[in-house]
Amino acid sequence: MKKIEAIWLPDVQQQVFRALMEVMSRPGKTAHLAELVDDCSALRALLATLIDGEVSLADRDQLLDSSDWPLLQCQQRDVESAAYVVCAGERAPDFEPKLGTLASPEHATTLILKLKSVQAGKQQCTLSGPGINGTQKIAVSGLNRAWLEQRQQWNSAFPLGVDIIVVDDTHVMALPRTTQIEVTSWDM
Repeated sequence: MKKIEAIWLPDVQQQVFRALMEVMSRPGKTAHLAELVDDCSALRALLATLIDGEVSLADRDQLLDSSDWPLLQCQQRDVESAAYVVCAGERAPDFEPKLGTLASPEHATTLILKLKSVQAGKQQCTLSGPGINGTQKIAVSGLNRAWLEQRQQWNSAFPLGVDIIVVDDTHVMALPRTTQIEVTSWDM
């Protein structure tokens, strides 16, 4: 009998979802997903929690293993029409995601960027906005600055825009469209 990985079990997915809601409501805060799911990447745990047969997913940079697709049971789409798009953070964006509409801003794409680190690095920013008491400093590694520049353009007609979730191997952090980002230091 084949053993099912913990990330596909409802109680584990509920824990991952609670951790995601915490980082979405507190931009700049990170959650350690590896504590919740042993021997599983944060990206896989996040996708196992968010994705089902009702949503669409694009994997622009082939970050997912082919064996994950049947378990996700989602609709595979191109990057311009998918509800969720997974990308390597070091590559600049080269597409236009869905930004939602004034009547339904929730129909925008959620971008999931895989970085080297969401907790340390020479790419430093100061965050402000809802969920942040004053400002929050973050340091990441493996993020192409073009993502932040393009994000600002995509989110310029609020409430339209994109939410970004960044992950490394073990942690997750969120940058909702309401968060203001000021770059303070940027070395690749």
